[in-house]
Amino acid sequence: MHKTVSLQVTDMNCASCVAHIEGDLKKLDGVHAVSVNFASGIAKIDIDSQKLASTDLISQIKKTGYTALPANHSQHHQHDHAASESKKEIQSKLNKVIFGSIISILLTLLDFVIDVPGEGILMFVMASAVLIYTAKSFYAQGLPPFFLRGRPNMDTLVALGISAAYLYSSYNLFVANSHENYFMDVAFISSFIMLGKYLEAKAKGRAGAAIKKLLSLGAKSAHKVVEGNKIEDVDILKVEIGDLLIVRPGENIPVDGVIIEGKVSIDESMVTGESIPIDKNEGDKVIGATVNGNSSFTMRAENVGKDTVLAHMIKLVEQAQMSKAPIQKLVDKISNYFVWGVVLIAVISFGAWYYYTGDLTTSIIPAVTVLIIACPCALGLATPISIVVGSGKGAGMGILLKNASSLEKIHKIDVICFDKTGTITEGKPRVTEFVGNSEYLPLISAIEAHSEHPLGHAIVDYGNSQKVEYLDAKKVEAITGQGIRGIVNHQSILVGKSSFLEANKVKTDSKLTSRAQELSENGHTVLHFSIDDVEQGIIAIQDIEKPSSRQAVQLLHDLGIKTIMMTGDNKSVAYSVANKVGIDEVLADVSPEQKTKKIESLQKDGNFVAMVGDGINDAPALATADVGIAMGTGTDVAIESGDIVLVKGDLRKATEAIELSRATLKNIKQNLFWAFIYNLVGIPVAAFGLLNPVFSAAAMGFSSVSVVLNALRLKKFKTS
Repeated sequence: MHKTVSLQVTDMNCASCVAHIEGDLKKLDGVHAVSVNFASGIAKIDIDSQKLASTDLISQIKKTGYTALPANHSQHHQHDHAASESKKEIQSKLNKVIFGSIISILLTLLDFVIDVPGEGILMFVMASAVLIYTAKSFYAQGLPPFFLRGRPNMDTLVALGISAAYLYSSYNLFVANSHENYFMDVAFISSFIMLGKYLEAKAKGRAGAAIKKLLSLGAKSAHKVVEGNKIEDVDILKVEIGDLLIVRPGENIPVDGVIIEGKVSIDESMVTGESIPIDKNEGDKVIGATVNGNSSFTMRAENVGKDTVLAHMIKLVEQAQMSKAPIQKLVDKISNYFVWGVVLIAVISFGAWYYYTGDLTTSIIPAVTVLIIACPCALGLATPISIVVGSGKGAGMGILLKNASSLEKIHKIDVICFDKTGTITEGKPRVTEFVGNSEYLPLISAIEAHSEHPLGHAIVDYGNSQKVEYLDAKKVEAITGQGIRGIVNHQSILVGKSSFLEANKVKTDSKLTSRAQELSENGHTVLHFSIDDVEQGIIAIQDIEKPSSRQAVQLLHDLGIKTIMMTGDNKSVAYSVANKVGIDEVLADVSPEQKTKKIESLQKDGNFVAMVGDGINDAPALATADVGIAMGTGTDVAIESGDIVLVKGDLRKATEAIELSRATLKNIKQNLFWAFIYNLVGIPVAAFGLLNPVFSAAAMGFSSVSVVLNALRLKKFKTS
């Protein structure tokens, strides 16, 4: 019997940890599939429940060298707990960096500036404190896998290197009575590497934020109709299929269902991306977490709990995040071979020197020198320092690069998919044409000033731009889904759909009807207005394109990138916008799930796909794409789901982000080259005894300095 088990795994520190856990779990009889997410720390395992239990999985993960706990079934609790643990982890690493940095500065002063009695003992105590506190995790996570399971990792290199420096310095202090020591290097190495881990932990801590934001959108309670038509507030988890619920103006709809009484205007932009609210009547379906407009209504619950549209969107985001393998940095890929090679060279070096000299002290120096120069301080800095500088430069340009994976991937993009509303367009309805005598505008504005509808707000904004004089409106009445009417200067004013005017026996104008048809076909929402039962004009309203959108699309075409627009809006609006900005392909009337499927289809065809969006409905697509680019003017959920955020919502920044990512990736590769070259040249020299440990440590330090200086060159980056 198939069953999916979710476990929270701790102690993972690099991509190789994921491979080790997955590999060991797959060896168990009864495991069908394993997916471990390094960012969220969640492992999902498909098992045969007749052969295995979750306790067997936890036991196996413990044998691999990590800790696992059952993930809480409550999504709210699970993600709150994960966020809490993430904050603790980040703060702990920051504290270790601060402590190690302070000790490093004090040791530097003792080594070069201050001369105090018992200096060597004091330096030994301070270096020991750094090993016990700042470097503790390097030993806990680096040595057991190496010695017990033969699986070295990044922490193994660090632990061996600082141990070599520490033990050799202690030997000189207490046995050889020499002043030569590397306690300062122990502190600096530990602090530098922990700084890199702190930066990685901060990025990792954002992983669950998108899902947490989605969870916060749902209603926490519902107004349930009970016996005797009484209304009782119940927890959202207690709502059952068939329950009758009252939804009041401005509230989030609690669950998916159908309207059984009332007419209402609902903001469904969360799902459709459509900025203009949808009018609903009895029998129409409503979606949980969307926002009710200006009228109360009664609904019957049809989908609750994990079956709602919101729950399905959360599942899509989770699945997309789980399918994204963590970045396999070059350091992680080669660390296994590198550590074995370094240890082997150190052992051979010691053996050879002892064979030829017979002197223990003479023999140990080359071996220690090899381990010191091999300590990957520069390797640990190579990626995070470039990310810090590159992301800082991007922030100044209005581009937030949220993680290393986006920096390493965005330059590969050959297809970009766009949402429409709020991404290509401004996301706010505006009056684009007023057909009729301008003297009627003050009358229309006076009526619409009483409206809560976004179309009414657009008309009021237009009136303000034309500096109209506001008049007093009386007996104003909004008819949901139809229009609005009232009295101004003793004149009867109606504004709304053509059917609204016809229902009120208004004399229509054939020329205005013809013009309204043309505007509708070109993607405009058209409102008709009448004065004293005679149609006098029409108002065209549209969500207009951002001024920068056409130029951005052209720049992407110049880079050889195909552009696709995916929107929940209707075809006439979609094609109208696409033609104006030059989009290659259009998908209209699509749901969040259909957007995700389109991206998956493009990926199966071998394309490297980016998604650009700003709405909650874009979150699954942003997470599914190879690179998610979120508009900073959009929702928090979209921003958290994206790999890159364009702060000002300017699409031209997408091309700048591609150029910046290329420069940053090039910088990282240069850093890794310089970090490795010192090892590749220094290790053989050290093994042959031609390098003193002092110079070995200096070379290691210089490699770190060169990496930092090279990364700082990114501050001068300019777009072409």
